[in-house]
Amino acid sequence: MRGRAARWLILVALLLVGACSSGAPPSQPPTPGAGQAPRAPGTASAPASSPTVPQSAMRFRVAATQPAPTSAYLLPYWVGIDAGTFRQHGIALELVTLQNETVALAAAANGEVDVVLGTPGPILLATLAGGIDALILGATHNAFDQRLLAASDVEKPADLIGKTVVISEKGTLNEWHTREALQRIGVDFDRELAGFWSGANQAERLQNLRLGNGQGTVVPPPLSVSLAREGFTDFGDLSEGPPWPGVAMFMARRVYATRQDHVQRFLRGLVASIQRTKADPVLAKQALAKYTRVEDPEGVEEAYAVYGDRLLERVPRISREGLQRAYDVAVDARAITRRLALSTLVDETLLQRLESSGFVDELYR
Repeated sequence: MRGRAARWLILVALLLVGACSSGAPPSQPPTPGAGQAPRAPGTASAPASSPTVPQSAMRFRVAATQPAPTSAYLLPYWVGIDAGTFRQHGIALELVTLQNETVALAAAANGEVDVVLGTPGPILLATLAGGIDALILGATHNAFDQRLLAASDVEKPADLIGKTVVISEKGTLNEWHTREALQRIGVDFDRELAGFWSGANQAERLQNLRLGNGQGTVVPPPLSVSLAREGFTDFGDLSEGPPWPGVAMFMARRVYATRQDHVQRFLRGLVASIQRTKADPVLAKQALAKYTRVEDPEGVEEAYAVYGDRLLERVPRISREGLQRAYDVAVDARAITRRLALSTLVDETLLQRLESSGFVDELYR
């Protein structure tokens, strides 16, 4: 990205990141306490290091674009922070929340964060095609994780025909989520709905649904459990079906090229945290309740079943089929995406090295 617009975007990213950071760049060793994540909404600080954990852990910042209550896909990161798994591999992991994917990618390109987590939807892929040189390291989940919730009088898919749904806006990941959910229950978004209502964020979408401004919307667990308890119709698990692009890890290529040792440590810590998440459901559910601030045991149980067990990849590789689907949708929505070289977008070399070294097998032995 060039010119005044690019400089403005990066400045915004710097301001947003600076608001929730201690001010030291990611490539510098942390000062005492720098391994603690800033208290953004829905997050909590990492535990202090113990004598058995390396004191020289490298600061490594991971950015998400959704608050913790709607980001249960962050579970292996929460477990890794609370259990000290990342620190055991020399990484002082910090989770930060940024405004949106465009700002997060700009911050990564500028070196203010190391990794950006996000689903390769239309906006994210178009942003990459527009000039931010980044690659995908892998993905922790590769299945559709949203659930379709509808008004109580919508008892079966046919009841949605002629009705409206609530989405954020056209061309967004949320619209794509909604189309996918409807397709999986046999409803055509364009031909069988009367239209849609818009809500800028999830809170507005849920408010519209509760007011009757739209008869359906998509939400992830554990929120879906709470809504079903309120009387809304839950169309059930929609994860079966074509691979979904999942929660990918994006990194600026120049950072990847110059910090491979730290990236390798991060991936080792992540794979070990995934193993801990699967092997210790009690700890994982405690982390879920803590970070999402959900007190409902049933909601926590459902979220763990999805994000900690069934859909969590043992080795976080991204589905190439799912990524191709995402690319095809993005090209239709935003023509600029055609500039993106999909064949060179993914580099899982470091994950392959981990597997070939026997590290993963040792974890699960």
